[in-house]
Formats: sequence, structure tokens, C-alpha cells
Amino acid sequence: MILCRLTAASLLAAASQAAAADEGALLLAKAVDAYRSNLQRQELWNWNIHETRKLLDKAGNVIQTFPSVTAESILRTGGNRCNAILAWGDGKSPYMVEADPDTRCQAMEAFHAPFDMENVLRSSRVKVQSRSAGAIALAISPDKSKLKDRAFDVRCAASIQATVQLDPATFFPAHFEGEVVESGCDMRSHPVTQYAAVPAGPATSTFRKSARFRLEFVLQEDKFQNPANSVWICARAEFDQPWNIGAHYLYYWGRQLAVRNPAAGYRFIKEVQTTAREFGAETQLRFDK
Repeated sequence: MILCRLTAASLLAAASQAAAADEGALLLAKAVDAYRSNLQRQELWNWNIHETRKLLDKAGNVIQTFPSVTAESILRTGGNRCNAILAWGDGKSPYMVEADPDTRCQAMEAFHAPFDMENVLRSSRVKVQSRSAGAIALAISPDKSKLKDRAFDVRCAASIQATVQLDPATFFPAHFEGEVVESGCDMRSHPVTQYAAVPAGPATSTFRKSARFRLEFVLQEDKFQNPANSVWICARAEFDQPWNIGAHYLYYWGRQLAVRNPAAGYRFIKEVQTTAREFGAETQLRFDK
């Protein structure tokens, strides 16, 4: 009788876990649809991005701050957008800043986000973590079966463990945070340099195992109160990444920066803030508490 009760309890627990996984997969599919739809609506908006970078030692002290970057969204001839540098914090003139939009976008094509968010959202390893009137929380686990995939974006997404909070009204992934827990994001490459640079070998990406990130999206409402034109903007992003103590140079946005004391580095921090405006009207980012 005791064995029967244990078996029944085990079956009930397994059924509950399966139901949570099925519900999680359905909710995540809705999140992907909302994310893709939002990308299309971004064409109606402009935004500026401000990035800062700093290197910390093991005690958490800042040992070097690197030039900040301000980028703007510009519209290509075909109607889609790209981010192009508008200003460097140390006053350096941005590469091709006076060129036409298509040329500026083409110059930026070599620079990508550290991971593809949509690929993570397409994970099959998801379950509902919590659900309330204010948010739906989903837990995404790494997928070891895809760590050897030929596509980098797939390998990297499969290496990420994340928590996603969906907006209950739209199912948009409004809060996204996680950690790289597998090796699929590891990458060595020859960085693209658009400014004077010292010859150097391949560089190792800082977005690899033990890197942590947090993305916060804020809904920007259309000035005419048309929900179809409102858009979610990634207002804040933070990346806390492992440092490579053998790296004597840091590369970003086509620039090579010397690292003063690479052996003392432990974590590399990048913070991003975005301000948005709709065509013909300024808008302030609204943060709900």
C-alpha cells in the first residue's frame, strides 16, 4: 500500500511537471510572436544608446574605465534600422559619422549583440516559475543537445540559463536575465578595427561561461494612444562578464583600446541605457515601480 501511494505521488508530480512545461512552451511561443512583432514596430521610433565599460579587480574595485559610446538608430533606404556611433566619450571622431545612412549601417554590420535573444526564447526547455496579475515568470534551462550545433547563435542560446518575465497583457518578454552556464558562447575571432590599431592576434569574447546579463524593457506608448504603434524598448542592459587576464587590448565598435593592467582584471562590466522618441515627438522612458 505504501509503495502504491509513493508511485501515485510520483506520477502526480511528473504529470504536474509536464503540465508546467507544456504551459511554459505555449507562453514562450507567445513571447516569440510578441518579440518579433515589436521589432517591426520599431521602425516608427528613433532611439539613442549610451554604453559604458569598466574593468574590475577581484575585490570589485574599478581599475580602468574605457571611453563611453553614444549610438543612434538610423534608417536605411529599405526601411529597417541599424545602430551607428554618434560620439565617443573621449572626443574621438566616430567612423564615417558624416556618411549617408546606408554607408554608416554597412560599416556597423560586423558588430552584433553578444547573443540572439529570439533563439533563447525558442528554447524547448522551459517551465512556468510563477504567475501573478503583474507578471508571468518562466525559467529556461540550457539545452546540452544543441551545444555542438554548427550555428553559433544556436550554440550560444543553448548555453544560457535564464528567467523571463512576460507582460501579462501582451506576453512581451519585459524582463530578461540569465547566465552563460555552458561553453557554447565561447568564441575567438579577429576583431574588425576601423581606427588606427596595433597588430594583434585573435581575441576571446568576454561573453562566455559565467557571464551574467539583465535586460529591462519599457513600453513606449504611441503619442496618439494607438497600441499598434507603441513599442517596447530595452531601456537598461547590464553585462557582468569574466575577464581574460591575457588580453592586452579591448575591442568594441571597431576600436582597439589598450588595457593598462590586464592581469589584475577579474570582471568586465558593460552598462547600456536607451532613450527613445517617436517620429515627431519626444518621449521620456517611463519606469513602473
